[in-house]
Amino acid sequence: MHRFRTATFDLENGKRLQNNKNMKTTIKDIARDVGVNVATVSRALNNKPGVSPELRRTIQRRAAELNYLPYGQARSLVTRRTETVGLLFDMELGTLLSNPFYSEVLAGIEAEIRQHDYSLMFASTSGEPVQHFTALPKFIVEHRVDGVIVVGSVEANIIDMLITSGQPFVIVDYHLPDRHLDAVLADNVRGAYAATELLIGLGHRTIAFVGGEPLDHGNFGERLEGYRRALNDAGIPFQDDLVAGGGIENGDLNALQILARRPDTTAVIACNDTNAIAALNALQRKGYGVPDRISIVGFDDIPHAARTHPPLTTVHVDRRGMGRAAALRLIHKLHDNDSQPECETVFPAKLVVRESSGPPPAAKPADSEAVLPDERQ
Repeated sequence: MHRFRTATFDLENGKRLQNNKNMKTTIKDIARDVGVNVATVSRALNNKPGVSPELRRTIQRRAAELNYLPYGQARSLVTRRTETVGLLFDMELGTLLSNPFYSEVLAGIEAEIRQHDYSLMFASTSGEPVQHFTALPKFIVEHRVDGVIVVGSVEANIIDMLITSGQPFVIVDYHLPDRHLDAVLADNVRGAYAATELLIGLGHRTIAFVGGEPLDHGNFGERLEGYRRALNDAGIPFQDDLVAGGGIENGDLNALQILARRPDTTAVIACNDTNAIAALNALQRKGYGVPDRISIVGFDDIPHAARTHPPLTTVHVDRRGMGRAAALRLIHKLHDNDSQPECETVFPAKLVVRESSGPPPAAKPADSEAVLPDERQ
């Protein structure tokens, strides 16, 4: 970057383009030089309609000759800020945008970022493992963003690299128990505990849990832990054959497999609503009545949860609020007056009781449930 700006002449027209090395070209200078009003220059530089192609090219060429910098770029040179936040996630962008949970988190982030006049850049770490700092997205390596919001789970070494780089960052919907970091989370343990407690209170004793991967840590691990604690507090033993992990959308297969090996199951808790809805549809196709024969409870309270048949009992998470909180926390970190230590902000997870949960059916002999309904002769 040049420290000083030198005077430049347009030899063809005999005009001095910059009168002083310390002067900054303004939009008024361009308007005066081209012989149009300021509004026309603004429309031309921002590619807005109402300016002929020839005049637009003339204005843009003159702006370049005058070394004109838009406000945001000029400010970044002075403040050493880009007014941009990077969004980092370990999935394809299309998957992020179509995911009913993360799309809402993203909407909250975008709304808060826009309110503070920042813009967003996106990058995925999915694919090849990130082994060293230079393999991170370029906007981090080249410091093209002021800070980063990590959405969902990423490899632990990526978090280590962000810490080492000094890049301000906040994590949303994921945390590492052994690290003291800024994170915005849902109360997964308490939410799953409440869902399990509801079913126990209705009289269920054989309750299955279907989840995504991994089940040993992260959000799904915390939800499994809430399920386990509720069973323990009620004096009901935890049984491995009532738990099935897998993809975030494999609730149908998981639920059918559990019912095949444990036909005495009367309720299913899913790690998220996507799994729960898949399980509900699959079980109904197999002839199981919901909730007459089996109750189903989800987690997250995505919009479609209220439109299933029957409407899904679930645990509500303020996804958009989590996104806004993560963005606001990062913005506070980017300002010098923020002296708060790293902290975790935990959003409550609230039980929403609808029609997919009810009391268990009357006890039946185990052999009468030994096969799936559509397999009976």
